Amino acid sequence: MNFALRASRNGARRVRSAAFAMGAAALATGLALPAHAETRAKPFDAWPKSEIMKTMSLDEAKAIVAARTGPQTEWKGPTTGPEATTAATTVVYVSADQSYVSFVNWGRGVSEAAEALGWKAVTLNGKGTVTGNLSAMQQAVAMKPAAIVTSADASALQGPIKQAVDAGIPVIGIHATAFPGPDPETNLFMNIGSDPVEIGAAQAAYVIAKSNGTARLLHFLDSGFAIARLKAEAATEPVKNCKGCTFLEMINIPIADQTRRIPSVISGVIANYGDDWWGTTCCDNFYPYIASALRASGVEPSKVHLVGADGPPSAYDMIRKGEYEVATVPEPSTLFGYQAIDAVVRAMAGEEPAKFVQPTYLVTRENVDKEGGDKNEFIPSNGFACHYMNVWRKTAKAC
Repeated sequence: MNFALRASRNGARRVRSAAFAMGAAALATGLALPAHAETRAKPFDAWPKSEIMKTMSLDEAKAIVAARTGPQTEWKGPTTGPEATTAATTVVYVSADQSYVSFVNWGRGVSEAAEALGWKAVTLNGKGTVTGNLSAMQQAVAMKPAAIVTSADASALQGPIKQAVDAGIPVIGIHATAFPGPDPETNLFMNIGSDPVEIGAAQAAYVIAKSNGTARLLHFLDSGFAIARLKAEAATEPVKNCKGCTFLEMINIPIADQTRRIPSVISGVIANYGDDWWGTTCCDNFYPYIASALRASGVEPSKVHLVGADGPPSAYDMIRKGEYEVATVPEPSTLFGYQAIDAVVRAMAGEEPAKFVQPTYLVTRENVDKEGGDKNEFIPSNGFACHYMNVWRKTAKAC
């Protein structure tokens, strides 16, 4: 036999043996082999961004409220897509802070969807700090998973995110940047979230409709967050341009200063504007502190009407009890995790993420126990888990 040919064949055997050993080791540890052969980690082009609704008539506001408070039974997500791999696959979820219920719920969705596919999901906790999130993301990259999902701010994690993408590991964000869709600027294959412009529009619609076009509005935000500034503009522009409404003030309070500053801020608001006004906000975590300050000032719950966003359990509780908050625009809980796994499946097939954003939903006292509200979270009744499994496993089960 030709010695060169024999050496070539022996070399091929050694390569196959090494590959088999690597695969066996990966299966033994429960980790996926890095980067599926067809995986695309680099983001596709960003989606067009929604335009802020500058004006809104009373009739338009009432129509939006009617649509946003209705049942969420219609599935508007993907019905076709690549089949998910049956090979051992690990996805790592880097939670920005496991003490925050929304981050926990999104991770729960990632785990549920991964386990339904026979995959493994690992959760790492960033513990609410930049250094903690950076460390968790670095650990995730070192694990060489099939993909990484994170709820942390992507702009602060560009080092490890770029490292992941260069290694062929797609990174999917959940509220990791302002807009849903691929985000080439932050190297996210997909960012999952509600449309912040729609959230603000839903808040504005509720304020205009329920005040019959006469609201006096304050908006509370932490302007350090781009998404908070965007929601603020979307929530206040229609009210500013509502002839019978009055926009009173934009109140900026860093989230870290809420406990210290809100009591004096509310005292000033009452002194300047009285106790008959509406409030909107980027995020519901302002409202327990505002409600406490209002109670301390002797303001009746029937006087002040707070409309929130995010929909943590505290918001459901306040709405249910009639404690100042009258409505919130919640973020879906476990659905976001399923969307993240769908993005992973498509990335592993080298395909674009599905162009799907769950429509916004308004929780009020009338529907507070519907669409997951009995569990104090937003779980659309559209059978999303069943629909995704039909796509991933090429089945046709009734959902």
